[in-house]
Amino acid sequence: MFRFFIVAILSPVLAVAATSWTNLEPFNKWSQDKAVKVLNDSPWARQETFTRVIRGVGSGISGEKEIYNTFYVRFLSARPIREAYARIQQIQHGYDAMSPEERIRFDAIQSPNLDLDVSKYIVLTVSFRSNDPNEESSVRRFFQSETVETLKTKAFLSTPTCPQVEIIAYFPQKEESVGAKMVFPREYDGLPVITKECSSISLELLDVPGTGSGARSDSRLRTTFEVESMIVDGRIII
Repeated sequence: MFRFFIVAILSPVLAVAATSWTNLEPFNKWSQDKAVKVLNDSPWARQETFTRVIRGVGSGISGEKEIYNTFYVRFLSARPIREAYARIQQIQHGYDAMSPEERIRFDAIQSPNLDLDVSKYIVLTVSFRSNDPNEESSVRRFFQSETVETLKTKAFLSTPTCPQVEIIAYFPQKEESVGAKMVFPREYDGLPVITKECSSISLELLDVPGTGSGARSDSRLRTTFEVESMIVDGRIII
């Protein structure tokens, strides 16, 4: 469950024309730029960057004096994110030039990832990049060593009506590109975690290395998404 085998899209946002999320064409027609935009700059994706300056002449990694730590947070349970990952994979494997029979076989391989049953779950992924290899190693160790039990006091999903919804499943990042996967229930105490009346939904993750800016480092990652922008054709896509 929740397995993807694709190449990481952890790059600066590409310059693409403004997208109408209520009128997306079929994902297998997307350009690579559009797929990357969905993954990096859409209602279902956020980037949180923390910087700190290394003082002194010639200090830093490979001559760098400013360290950039970027966390990529995405709603894997939102179909547009899964479609963007699938389209990147299609492009990398030459899908557009395949014969109809080859496309059918390729579609069958992608189907389990695209058609995940997330009717009871909200799934977020967290990936990380830094220009400091030591920071990358530290954050990688953090996500690989955590478990659902340790994260119950560290990882929360929050809305105005349901603060601090606890995590119910966790899948550390392996060799795949999607990142560490955090699973939350769609209902909490018998009520929907997210409704159209909610203004926002946030992921809060505590004790995370690589967070904080300058001298300040509170080891907290908090990413907030606007719910209104995730409503497509009158339905919340999340």
